[in-house]
Amino acid sequence: MLMNPPRFIESIRVCNGMFCSLEWHLQRMRQTAAHWQYPLDLSLLSWKVPEEAGTGVFKCRIVYDTQIREITYSPYQPRMIRSLKLVDGGALDYTFKYEDRSALMRLTWQKGICDDILITKDGFITDTSYSNVVLENSEGLFVPHTCLLNGTRRQRLLAEGIVKERPIRTSDLNQYNRLCLINALIGLEENISLPLSAVR
Repeated sequence: MLMNPPRFIESIRVCNGMFCSLEWHLQRMRQTAAHWQYPLDLSLLSWKVPEEAGTGVFKCRIVYDTQIREITYSPYQPRMIRSLKLVDGGALDYTFKYEDRSALMRLTWQKGICDDILITKDGFITDTSYSNVVLENSEGLFVPHTCLLNGTRRQRLLAEGIVKERPIRTSDLNQYNRLCLINALIGLEENISLPLSAVR
């Protein structure tokens, strides 16, 4: 076991007192724990939503390493994203949903007047600082095969055949007309999207 094991977070959408896509989140937590050889016992978790989070949309945030460290609930309101700045992610590795997001935050400082960043690696599109992306054109909906984090909603949309995965280079962006942001809290139905002309 590592002397200072990294901590991870799991963010789950709670809608009117019900957890959304819970099994997808549990699967990711199990896979993360197995990879890091953490003796994490998820059967100890109580999935009872507190009364104050029983109406509306809330974010359940779980912090864990070898055990569950913290569970919090907060009202969720999607961010308004009107522009994205292309930023080179360099050697950034966010394969797991680490609690430590300092590397992502350092990249975000480069956004300038834009609302967020769209991270590239080796010329390929990956994610924003807090979401996976879905690109749309006349052929359908596509997610980049080079995502930084294989998010739970991304996995579910792929499994359901709603989106397809393909390599998307920065130079390919002009082939698409819309970019949507998705994560565990925001789906395609929330329509957090912008035209490709808003990617700078």
